[in-house]
Amino acid sequence: MTETGHIAHQGTTQRIGYIDALRGFTMFLVVLEHVASLCWGIVGKGISIHDYLVQVRMPLFFFISGFVLYKPGVVWNTGHIVRFFKKKIPVQLLSPLLFLVIFLHVKGVPLWDGLMDKYKAGYWFTLALLEFFVIYAAVRFVVRQWWSSIVLVAIGVLLYWLCWPSMTTGNQTIDNGLMLLSVHQWRFFIFLVLGTLVREHFDVVQRWLDGKWLVAACVVFYLVVNALGDVLPVRAIAMRGLLSLAGLVVVFTFFRSKQALFSRETALGRTMQYVGRRTLDIYLIHYFLIPMQLNFVTVFTDHPMPVIEATVSSIIAIVIIAASLLVSEIIRLSPWLAHWLFGAKYRN
Repeated sequence: MTETGHIAHQGTTQRIGYIDALRGFTMFLVVLEHVASLCWGIVGKGISIHDYLVQVRMPLFFFISGFVLYKPGVVWNTGHIVRFFKKKIPVQLLSPLLFLVIFLHVKGVPLWDGLMDKYKAGYWFTLALLEFFVIYAAVRFVVRQWWSSIVLVAIGVLLYWLCWPSMTTGNQTIDNGLMLLSVHQWRFFIFLVLGTLVREHFDVVQRWLDGKWLVAACVVFYLVVNALGDVLPVRAIAMRGLLSLAGLVVVFTFFRSKQALFSRETALGRTMQYVGRRTLDIYLIHYFLIPMQLNFVTVFTDHPMPVIEATVSSIIAIVIIAASLLVSEIIRLSPWLAHWLFGAKYRN
């Protein structure tokens, strides 16, 4: 198998090795942030690298989701949509809901409180992704012309502008509905759309990335704006979007340019690709394994040490990922459970 594309061709699919590795890296960033947030409580205080990684982490995850969503030649007609959601609903909604209910019970949190939490105790990602699939499929179904991509981008930009954690309508019933559906996370929809567009026009995008200016401009912009964050409007909505785009371009280009390093021919590549193919498993399981009672460890907040904290958090994150994979493999001993919990192919 070559490393040339995650391409749908006559009913077969080839995986891009560095894309799987990139997804594995992004999953590591997710667990790393959860360790830093739930163990030390330092995220959002401007004293760790996580306040910079957050600019890229979730946009990158949704970008990859969009990248692998796009298949050349697929027509989003009724038949395809029914087949698509028949496959996606169990793993994007039902399985995460089961894990959420169990997690809330273990933590002693009332079910309704967990459901009304905008972050769903952490289990918001698959719900938001399923909602993105609904929006994407609806647009592709209604607008069959070439300009459907323009409509998707316009919707994505609008949602990015409107949907933030602080959003409120002033009406309690409506706000409760927004919380239940995690609508504030819809700001990430634009990155899924960009992922599909990059995959659709990959030859053109690769020429841009191989040129002199795009990547250089993104690197300079990302570093300079963050370095001057005390005088530039880093937290302005437009600036956040540009920082996410710049960081996304840099990370994607790094993995693409170093794809030999992340291929199955290297131990690092095989490991990261394996993690990348098990992101759903890790996402669903890892919350149970994070030590959340370490707030008494205040050394990282009292005496900020970004490099040391990142190292300690990385070690813990790697251990949690390894433990999550072990639990996943045990669950996957049952093909039936592997199918209904993690979406693995299963035949009666």
